[in-house]
Amino acid sequence: MKRTLILFAVMITGLMAVTTPGVVHFVYDNGVVTTSGEDTFFEFDIMAYISGTGNADDLLFGSANVYVEYDNELFGSAIAGSNNLSFERSGILTSELVEGFPLYDVYETANTFPDVFAFTFEAKYPTNASLYPSVSTDPENPSGLFHVKMKARAAGSGDVNYPYTRISNPDNTLYTLANKNYEGPLDYSEAFEDVYIEGPVNGEPYTSIELDYFNVADKGGKVRLKWRTQSETENQGFIIKRALVLGDMFGAFEEIDSYMTNEDLLGAGTTSKKTDYLYWDREVKPGATYAYVLQDVDLSGHIRECEPVIVHVKESKVISNDNFVFSASYPNPFNPAFVIPFEIYKSTAVDIRLYDISGHLVKTIANTEFATGTYNLLVEGTDLSSGVYLLKIQVDNVVNTQKMLLVK
Repeated sequence: MKRTLILFAVMITGLMAVTTPGVVHFVYDNGVVTTSGEDTFFEFDIMAYISGTGNADDLLFGSANVYVEYDNELFGSAIAGSNNLSFERSGILTSELVEGFPLYDVYETANTFPDVFAFTFEAKYPTNASLYPSVSTDPENPSGLFHVKMKARAAGSGDVNYPYTRISNPDNTLYTLANKNYEGPLDYSEAFEDVYIEGPVNGEPYTSIELDYFNVADKGGKVRLKWRTQSETENQGFIIKRALVLGDMFGAFEEIDSYMTNEDLLGAGTTSKKTDYLYWDREVKPGATYAYVLQDVDLSGHIRECEPVIVHVKESKVISNDNFVFSASYPNPFNPAFVIPFEIYKSTAVDIRLYDISGHLVKTIANTEFATGTYNLLVEGTDLSSGVYLLKIQVDNVVNTQKMLLVK
């Protein structure tokens, strides 16, 4: 079966002025049909690269509208904002100043037309271009932007493309920070592809494994994932995805590991014997709640996904009493910033200062009264040199000092 993609176009604001622009190419890749339960989905990656320039810093993506035109006979009309469309950041849009503080804001917009939807991303710190990754200049390894997942409503074939006849001035949509029209060309030559969804779209899912259980548990600041298969049929391996949980809301699920890069996640192929698997996720934040999804991939590339499993990572308390709780600052080591998480239960004065290892005051982070609430103070160290720093927190005559290591 020929698997194809849905195309896009971008309206980009650069973080830097472009003096000798190259050519911006819009790319699709990795189109695949997947199933979950009785549902069938089409997934693909939205990507971009630049050619004709020796300096990738000539263009840094600042903001864009990303358009997707699709066949509404296959996927339905006006699917933006519904459960039939989901997306997650990839590549350069996953960049963070520090964990939990992304460099880009990402929004889902309304349907531009019944068969066209758009995403929007925007740089949060446009005056500090040094924080942002350059767009790839390698056509074999373009920069990722989004991974999109669309629920199929019918089997069949059609075509998808960049709607250049329906978007105003399609060849004049690229902008610099100064809001001047981009002078270089845009390449839409890869902006058309056929789509083919093999039926049926509802029915029994592809089954490469018979899953006995999938357990997730907090183990002292890291998360242990264990699962057992009763049998496996042409099972290539497993993919693990994770999302942050806020109340009843799930964030975007992002792939954290795969059988493609980790041999511990390789499947057993075909076997009627029970097989046990173990995986440790050490990149979690104390006090956070996460949802994990386990996917298995058969030899034909079909993907089956289990239901999300939720776990809360216990928070390590640094100082606390009846009026407040201060938790360990993270990440540590840090570059270029770290976060001080705390809760105030009763309005109280808080004094937070950062010293160098010699005891000299580097900066006063806070010296004021905080009202009742939950706080995450972001401390930037872009002006600091690598080394050990002392973070002194004083609340209600209780004093705590943490060592923070800056590694540039």
